[in-house]
Amino acid sequence: MSLPIKRYEQIAAILVKYGFEVAVADLLPGTIQWRLHKQRVETVKLGINRRLRLAIQELGPAFVKFGQIMSTRGELLSPELIEELKMLTDKVEPVPWEKVKPTIEEYCGPIDETFVYLNKRPFAAASLSQAHHGKLKDGTVLVLKVQRPGIREVIETDLRILKAIADRAEKSSSELQLFNFPGMVTDFSRQILAELDFIRDGKNADLLAKNMKGIDGVHIPRIYWRYSGQRLLVMEYMKGVRIDQVEQIKKMGIDAKTIALLGFRVYMKQIFEDGFFHGDPHPGNLLVTPKGELILLDFGLIGVLRPEKRDLLLKMLMAIVDKDVGGLIEVFAALGIRVRDLWVDAFKDDLYLALIESGEHNSLQPDARAFEGVVEALRKYRLKVPMVAMLMIKVIAMVQDDGSRLYPDFDFLKEVKPLLAESLSRRLLSQANIRKAGFDIIEAFQDAKDLPNNVNMVLKRLSTGGFTFKIAHDDLDRLGNSIDRASYKILLGLVMASIVIGMSLVVLATQSVLTRESFQITVLVYAIAIFVGIFSVVQLIRERDKR
Repeated sequence: MSLPIKRYEQIAAILVKYGFEVAVADLLPGTIQWRLHKQRVETVKLGINRRLRLAIQELGPAFVKFGQIMSTRGELLSPELIEELKMLTDKVEPVPWEKVKPTIEEYCGPIDETFVYLNKRPFAAASLSQAHHGKLKDGTVLVLKVQRPGIREVIETDLRILKAIADRAEKSSSELQLFNFPGMVTDFSRQILAELDFIRDGKNADLLAKNMKGIDGVHIPRIYWRYSGQRLLVMEYMKGVRIDQVEQIKKMGIDAKTIALLGFRVYMKQIFEDGFFHGDPHPGNLLVTPKGELILLDFGLIGVLRPEKRDLLLKMLMAIVDKDVGGLIEVFAALGIRVRDLWVDAFKDDLYLALIESGEHNSLQPDARAFEGVVEALRKYRLKVPMVAMLMIKVIAMVQDDGSRLYPDFDFLKEVKPLLAESLSRRLLSQANIRKAGFDIIEAFQDAKDLPNNVNMVLKRLSTGGFTFKIAHDDLDRLGNSIDRASYKILLGLVMASIVIGMSLVVLATQSVLTRESFQITVLVYAIAIFVGIFSVVQLIRERDKR
């Protein structure tokens, strides 16, 4: 399907307007270049980063969202461009009531029959949706997040054009191939199309609410599924103060330090325990209630970490905390981040300097400097990090910013050290890991149990003449001794396997998290089993050498 030429012309005209004629000549079809408008005089004096940000802002919601995502890619873009992209906003003029009313009635029925009150004027309007206050007949106060009519078609068209531009950019420059822009656009397309599905948005909220039940003082708005659908999300209305309005929080009698530590615990649990985290914790999406509760809003952007990725990112954070360059390199390699052999030593030096200098350059926030230094090293050597890893780093940085704003002495690395040890212990003793270890031991025990049957089978074949042996008389005593030793070792192995299996079954039957004493006993039993195994192997090697 051909891309709309008219939209191509609009994009090209905007780029030329802000002084990017060369990019247009390289990236956009030559058939439309003759129609382009001349660059405006007032944009000439602006810096290139400012002009790029203004152009993206004017290009529309898909490009704005992509720019916002790229503002998290500190390993790819310069700090100056990152700061400009952070200023991108998707605030737009609201859609007239007459155009959004049909969408609301499609899911809620006639407005007069469902609502006592529904404000026709939205209290917030963004590029993909706008939000209205309403009240049901039973008095429940709600927020209705309604999708802008026709926005999906606009987004899908711009995504196809953005993908075409990314493909052309990669072909036109060997340097740009390092950044894999087509892959970035593909990831971004998947993300923004997911944000257009409000059913997914609501399910994200429900899952976060379920995961946060164990933490007091956290509230996720309830979703009213009776009135919600793919283009309308109806949720509980929650009133609070933005988390960056510190003075108002203090006036409510709320301890700002408590809120900072609460937010820290919430996001660390989401990332390292649940593997499902709120990906956009900017101050507008975090509210504080007069009761001191923390409210999370907007669940379109979610990070998902499978257990193996979670373990890698946990190791990465531990390596940063411990200033362990070797550990960082191992994690990067496991994430597919490869450094050219020629650059490895220099890259390690830069990482090490970034970690040890973090406290010297920024004594108030050494943790912020440590993360910045690692990202700078990645950018210097043009190393692309998986999007979910950069999203996690962005979330941690935003949590750090919010925490420092509330409590200036907030030290992320200091707070995270005990939490990392706890998370690692919990991962080690998770039911899944213990169950897997139990199955592995049972399988080994099954193999050991089959050994006598295998020996009997061999003996039967011997008795029927299936095997022919020629045994010297002098070796009979040695053979008998070898059989005795082998029998002893098999018996010892079966006893140790039985002990380990019994311990594993006890652990598997325990539904709650193991106590410290139980954990120590379990580790001791496993350690003894490992020691006996190693001892047996050493003995076998010694006997082989003697022979």
